[in-house]
Amino acid sequence: MRSVSTILILLATSVCFGQKPDFKVLAFYSKDVESDHGDFAKKLRSFMNELSDERKFTFDVTTDWTNLNDTLLKNYQVVVWVNDFPHTDAQRKSFQKFMDNGGGWIGFHVAGYNDKDTNWPWFVDFMGGAVFYTNNWPPLPARLLIEDQDHPVTQNVPSVLSAPTNEWYQWKPSPRENKNVKVLVTLDPINYPIGIKDIITAGDTPVVWTNTKYNMVYINMGHGEFVMDDQFQNTLVADALLWVGKSKSPKPIIAIEGTGLPEMISVKGGTFMMGDDNGDKDEKPARKVTVADFRIAKTETTIGQWRTFCLATNRRMPEAPWFQQSEQHPIVNVSWDHAVAYAKWLSQQTGKNYRLPTEAEWEFAARGGVKSKGYPYSGGRNADSVAWLAHKSEGTMAVAQKLPNELGLYDMTGNVWEWCSDWYDDTKRFYTTRGGAWDIGLKNNRVTYRNPLGPTSRNHNKGFRVACD
Repeated sequence: MRSVSTILILLATSVCFGQKPDFKVLAFYSKDVESDHGDFAKKLRSFMNELSDERKFTFDVTTDWTNLNDTLLKNYQVVVWVNDFPHTDAQRKSFQKFMDNGGGWIGFHVAGYNDKDTNWPWFVDFMGGAVFYTNNWPPLPARLLIEDQDHPVTQNVPSVLSAPTNEWYQWKPSPRENKNVKVLVTLDPINYPIGIKDIITAGDTPVVWTNTKYNMVYINMGHGEFVMDDQFQNTLVADALLWVGKSKSPKPIIAIEGTGLPEMISVKGGTFMMGDDNGDKDEKPARKVTVADFRIAKTETTIGQWRTFCLATNRRMPEAPWFQQSEQHPIVNVSWDHAVAYAKWLSQQTGKNYRLPTEAEWEFAARGGVKSKGYPYSGGRNADSVAWLAHKSEGTMAVAQKLPNELGLYDMTGNVWEWCSDWYDDTKRFYTTRGGAWDIGLKNNRVTYRNPLGPTSRNHNKGFRVACD
């Protein structure tokens, strides 16, 4: 990373020595801003510096906004506004010319701010017509929905993000109303109301979008020192920059060493009767369902496997419950969002498609697949032989201590509830957990029993296991 004071000297020589960079980025930031915006600038600069070394592009920075001029911009393919925006007509005109000629732009948080006093109609159109309307206060973490998982900016992140603490802007009109805007990420309505002093109560709140008339991405994140603490949000930031810069350098796949990978069992597909006509109303009616071949983890995801994920992605381990655990106990206190993030990370590291099992896959596997003997519990009629249940333990137990089922799968009854990928019903407020838990009675441990839970919920008896295509 270089300051602009050295750039003009180096421009003439940078091509002569070493490999030519894929593209060149000039990032503008300001020091005389509120402290949270300054803290974000420090973290982003550090992240971009490392990314530029890894992905072979040039990343230069400046606090002098007079460098936003035609002469200097000719040497760059991408401009980044970190925590501020141009304040003079000359700077605005040079930026407009840069973008109209095909330049790239990434703007964070306050970089996109505009209101009735901005007096820059071109920039309002550039932002998709979006004008700042309101925000939450104080800054809070939030659940974000990925609207297009095939877009280059979002293809490497899960379908939901647990975003770190940030101040969330809402716009009126919403940029979504502009035919040229592609919204990529939005605030999940499940967050509403969000805020304490200033509250966003409802409405459409896009947080990442691109105006397809330009080579640009706006990213609402950028308030505070914690914004860059999430690995997947960082991936989105990196991919946005690489897309705007049109980098062609491949992203390496890193194999997970040792016991980090879950052991997978191959399940031959087939048709079975899913549900139970004698069960609860949400298990009825029993119906024929066909599943294709797939693979599912032999055990629930363990603390040791989760720790590998946390160490690799700089995440904190979830809080430990009151009972004693080892690395071979199932991980608990993880939400549906966390489980999906883990599966996405496994996919990135291995090149395979890890995910949560569908409800049909989970029940088919728990029943024993094509080898099923029709047991009410996974692996037997006697629940105590195959499962840790209420009154038989005082917390979770290490995986694979009871008998496996017909496919060689352990603990699909008891120990911890397991997240599935399906919504519980058409309201799309809850996902389904299956299999019962160590503190649950016999009735709710049957392989057909369904339990609804909000996607951000987590506690001492909820875990998961992954599936794989």
